[in-house]
Amino acid sequence: MEVLLGTENWFLYLLVYLFISVIITLLVYFRSKDIKELPNWQVRLLFLLRFIGIFFLTFLLLTPIIKTLKNHVDNPVIITAVDNSGSIFSVGDSTEAKENIQTVTDLLNNELDKNYNIINYLFGEKTVSGNSYNFNDKKSDYSDLINTVYNNHFNQNIGALIVIGDGIYNIGSNPATSVQKLNFPVYCIGIGDTSIVKDAAVTEIKANRNAFTGNMFPVEINMQFDKMANQPVVLEVSTGNELIYSNRILPLTDDFFTTSELTLEAGTPGLHRYFVRLQTPGQERNTNNNRSEFVVQVLENKQKILILSEGPHPDLGAIKNTLELQPNYEVSLFTREPYPDNLEDFNLIILNQLPSVASAGKDLIFKTLESKIPLLYIIGSKTFIPQFNQLNQGIEIIVQARNSEEAQPVLNNNFELFKMDDELMEMVERFPPLQVPFGEINLPSSLHTLFYQNLNNIKTFRPLIALGNPEGRKTGVIFGEGIWRWRLYNYYFNESHDQFSELITSIIQYLSLRENEDNFIIKSQPVYYDTDPVVLHGEVYNDAFELITDPEVNIELTDENGKNFRYIFDNEGNYYKLDAGKLPVGNYSYSAEVTIGEEEFTESGEFSVVPLQIENTKTRANFNVLYQMANLTGGELFYSDEAEKLVEKIRNNNNIKPTHYFQASITELLNLKWLFFVILIVLGVEWFLRKYWGIY
Repeated sequence: MEVLLGTENWFLYLLVYLFISVIITLLVYFRSKDIKELPNWQVRLLFLLRFIGIFFLTFLLLTPIIKTLKNHVDNPVIITAVDNSGSIFSVGDSTEAKENIQTVTDLLNNELDKNYNIINYLFGEKTVSGNSYNFNDKKSDYSDLINTVYNNHFNQNIGALIVIGDGIYNIGSNPATSVQKLNFPVYCIGIGDTSIVKDAAVTEIKANRNAFTGNMFPVEINMQFDKMANQPVVLEVSTGNELIYSNRILPLTDDFFTTSELTLEAGTPGLHRYFVRLQTPGQERNTNNNRSEFVVQVLENKQKILILSEGPHPDLGAIKNTLELQPNYEVSLFTREPYPDNLEDFNLIILNQLPSVASAGKDLIFKTLESKIPLLYIIGSKTFIPQFNQLNQGIEIIVQARNSEEAQPVLNNNFELFKMDDELMEMVERFPPLQVPFGEINLPSSLHTLFYQNLNNIKTFRPLIALGNPEGRKTGVIFGEGIWRWRLYNYYFNESHDQFSELITSIIQYLSLRENEDNFIIKSQPVYYDTDPVVLHGEVYNDAFELITDPEVNIELTDENGKNFRYIFDNEGNYYKLDAGKLPVGNYSYSAEVTIGEEEFTESGEFSVVPLQIENTKTRANFNVLYQMANLTGGELFYSDEAEKLVEKIRNNNNIKPTHYFQASITELLNLKWLFFVILIVLGVEWFLRKYWGIY
């Protein structure tokens, strides 16, 4: 403990206060006649008490401060994380597996709790704190666990991370890459069976989400066969109760992978659900991965896309080549005038750098604005920005310099108009930059940002690509040129254009699919996974085609068994939104209604909820992943019956030790209540003795 004085030249002040205390005490006692009758020891005692009381009071004028240092011991933190996904229970005795994990976690908590702070996590679809595992998660994301631990405990004394799982991950990045950011060891306890057993699995199905009635559409089915050499398997594809495809497959080895490519005919418009099944000789330990399904939305007509531009541009080639590879698009490209006069037959018009500085396409643009044909603008160096701002789209580009700047895409995680798969989302932020106008961009609330701009490694909220439905017309804007580089980079990185094609197709598909042009619109996805909530959006317009949210929107969902569920939409800004939560697997139809004034409007549609079965597809434990995680961080891999060895390993690790630090505490003496009582007691005793000894 250390006493500090908060006044400069405190030593001189202290001498003055000592002098004042002595003078006042002398004046009180040595000029008093009654004091001479007391013995010397009583006089000295009274003198001392008065001096102490006065000195303490004057001493407080120096604002004395007490500084104390406390030694704190911070025990190392041990984090345990249990894989809560369904792959843990996919095969074998689930009761035995759960008891095994319970034994391991109990041992770790009981043995390490004495000298370490234990924090428990569960991970699967998401990483959450706690230890009440149920193994119901249908995804395994090891990278999310690593990121959660890194973000939540970056400034703590982490001794080790103990991961208890089977090493199977099916979403997120490779944990062997993510784990390298950790500066503490990762110890892994392998749970599950790594032995290769007899198994036939449908590992992946690739099919177009949409097809057109009367057309043929391709389906690609990937299958893996383990220990089934020369055992015939029958692949069947059915819809409803009708078998539409059957093929005999003969695995040639005990580790056999094959792909079946088939072509199916699109039937009547609507959602069509297809079931894939492998008929095997039996004796498989896991039969859940023998089945899978997919859903295709059959549309009535091909989508006609018109691309208009003042001169050729590589961006147009990238878009055109992507769309022409799909049978459901018919693309027309015009790079100079005269442009086509009849626009009504097209589902989408793409305007590349129009209106231009040379005023090309000015009349055509105003003609398109008179209709409700969806538009996709591509902004570039030839775009005449002042005229673009006057198109009454609610979009304003405030140019601050003539030069352009480079902007890389940053995904908006709250974008909901359509979904992108994990590979595309991971690829997006690696794409090369686009050349964008140097300035600010203002968007109406009806346009939703798909990508933001990353400028010089600074993530901004300026839109790079935005889509929406302003004034009842589907509209998209790409605020930059150079997306052809994205296509090249995609091929350079993955040796395919798959991610770029998915991005362009999703944008074009959203814009080109015509919706009812009346006052009431309901938007839904054709397919939802049973792990995700079913979310529908609604729009209501008055006679002036202005968005309104006053009337109540009701909807009734009907499942394939005829059971009805009624809901009311919630308001969300200028729109309506319904989150129906997670629904059981099956086909659903809906009928929504709203009353605008005295007129009633209805909308109907359908969607399908399909199971997410990736946890059942791969059930053999992958301890190699766990070994890599441990090896890259200085940890070690243990089996489930070696938990005691892990405890000893942690105890003997000299790097896992408590940290000591001193914490300074500063308190003013004026804030100490006990000092007030000391002064009060000293002066009170002096007063009492004076009265008791007859001095008044």
